[in-house]
Amino acid sequence: MTAFSPTADRSHYRRLALAAIGIALGGVGLVAWLLPTSRPLVYYFLYAVPAHLLVSVLANEPALLAAAKEGTPLAVAIAGTLGCIVAIVLDYALIGWFVNRRLIRAEIDDSKGFRIAQKYFGKAPLLLIVLSALLPVPFFPVKILAIISDYSLTRFIAALIVGRLPRFYLLALLGQKVKAPGSALASAGATLALIGIWGLWRTVKRNRSQKAEGKSQK
Repeated sequence: MTAFSPTADRSHYRRLALAAIGIALGGVGLVAWLLPTSRPLVYYFLYAVPAHLLVSVLANEPALLAAAKEGTPLAVAIAGTLGCIVAIVLDYALIGWFVNRRLIRAEIDDSKGFRIAQKYFGKAPLLLIVLSALLPVPFFPVKILAIISDYSLTRFIAALIVGRLPRFYLLALLGQKVKAPGSALASAGATLALIGIWGLWRTVKRNRSQKAEGKSQK
C-alpha cells in the first residue's frame, strides 16, 4: 500500500473543507430562495454529498433518477457533480484520519478494485480517476489512493468532472425515458443502503473477531 504519514500537515485541506461547506450551504440556500422550482435539484445535491463521501452506504442512482423527474438531464448532472466535488474536498480533509482506522482499512484490504487501482494508479492517475468516475465500478479505491498519495486536489476535481458529468447526464436522460415510480426508486435506494450497511457490519464483526483472536494469542 502507498506510504501515508498520519502526522503530515493537512490543515490546508481542513480549511478548504470548511470553505466548501460554507459555500455549499450558502449556495443552496440562495438557489432555493431565488428559484423555488429548483428545490428538488437542491435536495439531490445535498444528498449527493454524503452519497459520495468516504466509503458511503448511500446509493446515488435512485436519488439521481428521482431528481431527473423534476429537472433537465444537464441540471441534474451538474447538481450531482457539484455534490461529488464538495464530497472530495471533504474526503481530502478526512481520509488521512480514517484510512488508518480498522473499518476503512479492512474495506481496502478486501477490495479487488483497490488492488487493481494500486497497480495502475502511478502509471496514469488522471486517466484512472476519469475512468473510475465514468464507469460503474467502485470509486473509493482510486479516491483513497489519490489522497494518500497526496495527488493534486485540483487535478482530481478536473478528472472527476470529466468522468461524473457525462455519467450523471446519461443516467438522468435514462431516468426521464424510463419514468420509474417514486416508490420503486425509494425501495431500490433502501435496499442498496441495507446491503451497504450489512457489508460494513460484517467488516466490523470480522475486525472484532480478529482483535479478540490477537489478544487471546498474546
